Amino acid sequence: MKRVLSKILPTPGQPVRLAEAEAEHAVKVLRLRDGDQLEALDGLGKAAIVTLRTRGGGAVFLELAEGGDQPIRHEERASPPVVLEMAVLKGDAMEWVVEKAVELGVRSLIPTVTAHTVVQLRQKGPEAFRERWQKIADQALKQCGRLESLRIELPRTLEELLTTHPGSPGSPRLWCDEAGRDQLPYLPEWIAQHEKNFSLYQSLHLLIGPEGGWSPNERELLTRSAPGTVRVGLGPWVLRAETAAIFGTSWLTGAFRRA
Repeated sequence: MKRVLSKILPTPGQPVRLAEAEAEHAVKVLRLRDGDQLEALDGLGKAAIVTLRTRGGGAVFLELAEGGDQPIRHEERASPPVVLEMAVLKGDAMEWVVEKAVELGVRSLIPTVTAHTVVQLRQKGPEAFRERWQKIADQALKQCGRLESLRIELPRTLEELLTTHPGSPGSPRLWCDEAGRDQLPYLPEWIAQHEKNFSLYQSLHLLIGPEGGWSPNERELLTRSAPGTVRVGLGPWVLRAETAAIFGTSWLTGAFRRA
């Protein structure tokens, strides 16, 4: 079933007008027509089956279909409390990570500026980047049928990240480090040892570094942030940053669903 995103869902006898950009996407891209049924998501965990109605001037409204307000939320569509702390990558790579993070069930993504980040956020401003990534996340939400939007936070430096999210026993941070990976706990093994605690975690943070790796100063900062930060490895090979993000989040979201 095709889907649209609407901050307000219709109720019996109370249709809602679809936002202009979303209405254009529904009519021109999804090719929906007057009378078509679809699923409307509010991005906050609720959904409804609705009927699309077109009116003069390009206005598009959503009417609640008969029985469309029945609760359709299922536990398997809920997002586990995984937070991806992702070093900002260049262009398509970052957008690809955002899209896949939605599909894998990551709850929020914190873009992180590191010493080896090459993207110049100051030119357009951090908010412009956040808005772009949020739009990509919302489009992916509709495609995969997830009920809750992936929350993209404003980019911040690693120092700011460690200050605002220091890590704790109830919200640990897994620092994926490519250095010394043969001696580090392998992420799947760490999960197997701690999976019994997953239902108790308020959140679990996965920190992925940039293409150029961590600088000596960043390693020192991260080492000092223990015990809230746990250093783990992703196997014997050096992975691209976007591959590391998908590998790590796949294991973590899968573990939460089993917990």
